[in-house]
Amino acid sequence: MGRKALIVLVALLVGGAPPATAAARKKHRHKRPDPVLTTLSQLQSQGGDAAGNVIAWRRVYGQAKSAARHLRGSARDNMRGVLDNLRYLARHRLLAARAYPAFLILQRNVEWFWDDRNGAEPFGTRTTFPGSELIYEFYPGSGWQLQPLANFGHLNGMLKIRHPKKGSLESFADELLQIGVTRHGFLAFEYYFPWSGGPPGWVSGMATATGMQAFSTLWKRDGDSRYLDAARSMLPVFEQGPPWGVRRRLHDGLFFLQYSQDPSLLVGNAYAQSILGLDTYAANTGDSTAAALVSDAVSAARQILPLYDTGAWSLYYRTPRRAGAESDLSYHQLFESFLDEMCNRWQEPFCRLAGNFGRYESEPVSITRLAARSDRRGRRLRVRFTISKRSGITVRLLHGTKTVRSYLAPMMRGSHLVTFPLPHSGRYQVEISAKSLNGITSDAARPLKVHR
Repeated sequence: MGRKALIVLVALLVGGAPPATAAARKKHRHKRPDPVLTTLSQLQSQGGDAAGNVIAWRRVYGQAKSAARHLRGSARDNMRGVLDNLRYLARHRLLAARAYPAFLILQRNVEWFWDDRNGAEPFGTRTTFPGSELIYEFYPGSGWQLQPLANFGHLNGMLKIRHPKKGSLESFADELLQIGVTRHGFLAFEYYFPWSGGPPGWVSGMATATGMQAFSTLWKRDGDSRYLDAARSMLPVFEQGPPWGVRRRLHDGLFFLQYSQDPSLLVGNAYAQSILGLDTYAANTGDSTAAALVSDAVSAARQILPLYDTGAWSLYYRTPRRAGAESDLSYHQLFESFLDEMCNRWQEPFCRLAGNFGRYESEPVSITRLAARSDRRGRRLRVRFTISKRSGITVRLLHGTKTVRSYLAPMMRGSHLVTFPLPHSGRYQVEISAKSLNGITSDAARPLKVHR
């Protein structure tokens, strides 16, 4: 028996543990403390309201870690994602100021995946949890997340009810105020999951303006100054540039970002709604700073928003230099509704744009530049064509009435190439069918002679 093995054996016989190896001692020395637990200890030592929650937060954090170890499949992946988001905030010293909403999100995911053993939901699913009116949305990989835009939209919807249940507006608004945090000196309602290339802890211009509209309208309705103070405290998000705020100065003027973490993504419908929400806040409160921002933004929007009109559909976003992807049907119609409201407030060019967007919903997809060519060397048939807007495309190669080849795919506007294996020599017809997002079908065809 070697000397090292003998030492280990003697240690075990006398009831002790074997001496730690140099590698084990080094690993122990360099083990980093858990940043979440470190933050919780700091909060507890500082006292105050947050300190009273630390015991509960530490318990739910332990439950979440246990869930992430023992769950399987998508439930495990989502629990791990929620924990990763929380640890990111802690590592970057952002968690202490965001502890309440961050641990509330963690608690809801523990309840869903661990306590109730539910599985993952489809992207965009929304729900509430017992004992609360707050709306959560499901983001695969990050589980259930607080959704500020959905919550502020719900509050605005409640404000349209002529005779709401007594206290219901204030109860929901007060619950919303609890998840607000101080961000770079102003009140913000953040998102705590990675999105559009940015880490957890970002803000949305659209959500902020919708919240300012809701709080100021509630103040105007019931006179509670807390809601006016909240709305005013959110205004700096439109005065500061990214990553803290959403203000962006373009060549054509002032733009408000949808995502504070992505200054190159210029979302058209969100820009329009940000202006509308900010204008309602200014009208409710008489805030001259907000009114000046609106005037500047409307002047810029007269130049910027026409760039989102493709001549056949709307763009969802642009970058500072080029056009981006087209809107899906719901975003197109949402954009149109915002332009209708801008038309009511500021007339042209918003009236024309709203009319265009409405007309595009009744127009079929235009299919042009259809050409087919035999590539005998590569033994492929190449079909090229251009479509005017995003749609579902079916390309068929027919020999008489028989379909020899077919291809089906969703496609964006522009030029496309579809290839098939080169068929036998003979006369064929290439047919293309395009179904628009709202179900209108159009067709194009051309004859083709193949020589092999």
